[in-house]
Parts: sequence; C-alpha cells; structure tokens
Amino acid sequence: MKYISTPDNSSHSKAVSKKIRSPQKKRYKLRQQIAVEAARLMSEEGIDNIHNARKKAAHWLGIHDEHTLPDDDEILFQVKTHQSLYQSSSHKQLLANLRKTALNAMQLVSAFKPKLIGAVLLGYAHEHSSIDILIMADTPEELAVLLIAHNIPYQLRDWKLFFSKPGSKSKHHEQSVPAYQFYAGDQLINLIVLSENQRNMVPLDPGNWQTIQKASLTQVEALLKNNG
Repeated sequence: MKYISTPDNSSHSKAVSKKIRSPQKKRYKLRQQIAVEAARLMSEEGIDNIHNARKKAAHWLGIHDEHTLPDDDEILFQVKTHQSLYQSSSHKQLLANLRKTALNAMQLVSAFKPKLIGAVLLGYAHEHSSIDILIMADTPEELAVLLIAHNIPYQLRDWKLFFSKPGSKSKHHEQSVPAYQFYAGDQLINLIVLSENQRNMVPLDPGNWQTIQKASLTQVEALLKNNG
C-alpha cells in the first residue's frame, strides 16, 4: 500500500495566525500609547476633559483611526498609574481637599439634590480642576437667589450636556443648560442646573456614551471617610 504524503500545513497556519494577530497587537500598542499620553496631558498639563485629552494625544502621535482610540477606563487607569508613580502622596491630599470643598458646596445647595460629577469624583483631578456639581431646580433663578443671600458673587454661563434620546435614530442629543460659577478660595465651582422637566433625562459621558457617573452628598461623605 502506498501512502501519499501530505504537506505540513502547520507552519503555514502559524504564519496566517501571526498575520491575523499582528494588526490586533499593533492596535493594542497604539491604544496604550494614546492612553499613556492622554494621561500625561491630564496629569501634567491640566486637561480635565478625557475626550479632549484623547483627541490631543492621538493627534500628537499622528493616529487618526477611531478604532484605535482607548476608552475612558483605559485612560483613567493610566492617569491613576501616572499619579501613583509621580504624585502619590501629594495627589491624595489634593483630592481629599477638593472633595471636602465639593462637600461644603453640596451642603450649601443641599435643597437642590446636588450630585458631584467629573474629575473630582472620578479621582483624576489636578490643582486646576473645577468642582462640577449637577443640581435640580424648578428655575435657575432659585439658585441665584441662594447665592446672593450668601453674598457669593457668581457668573452665569452655558454648560453643554449630552442626554440619551430613546426612540430616536440618534442615541443622544446635545443640550445647553445654565451653570453658575463661583470661587471658594482659589477653587472654581460649577453648579450645573437641570430643570424639573429634565429629571428623567439621563446625562451621558461623551467619551463613551455611558451614563455619567455621579455621587450624592451622602456618597461623597462616605468617599471622604473611606478614601479621602
């Protein structure tokens, strides 16, 4: 009986497999590079907005493929890594001070159901970060009355938020809402006002289009108690 030898396809299969994995590995490395650079920009150059830091890092690295861009969690991981390496003790104290200031501001406007959002909540704040607080009010003027009663000078500006849009081809829409800005010492605080008819609207993080993370007054108290 004659046996017909068949060619060894193992080396060919490995080569094909390597070609398949290679673009994925390259994309992963590029994502890491962007995340590391975005984290540096946020930690050292005072960029609070993750979306802006991601775009700037990708542009600086000459990367324009949107599929290569890291998500918020990847960037935040690198931010915390950067801070633990270069700013460990000083950043922990800074974050605790910012959260204490945020808590004081939330207590001032406790009647408006305040929710802390942004860099101070998520832990990547730096010394120039603002404290951003969402509040609910029937009319923005209610907040103005409160600030005036406490002799707090303020500025009124527009704040851009994104909301989910159920039942629409577009899953989200942009909307400007009023924000009251004032200083507590050297610290900028933004009180972002949502009206009662926006109560059931869900603010989204434009970096990943997920529900924006927020913390109530009691949750911020617990955060300070547990982590500073």
